[in-house]
Amino acid sequence: MTVAAAQLLVQTLAIYVGVGAAFAAVFVWRWVGRLDSAAEHGTWGFRVLVCPGVAALWPLFVVRLIRR
Repeated sequence: MTVAAAQLLVQTLAIYVGVGAAFAAVFVWRWVGRLDSAAEHGTWGFRVLVCPGVAALWPLFVVRLIRR
């Protein structure tokens, strides 16, 4: 792997993580109730726990929100 390819990979991963973190923050604050009515009444501790998973899997959550 060349240095340029490694830099592109790291930059792409950084963008993915940044978008995921921003989406997760908004998702657990505003949209979690749209996908799961039980999670709508979840505590902030629950929301903090699911935040890393939402950040990692944000494309799946975007698709589910669009389909609803």
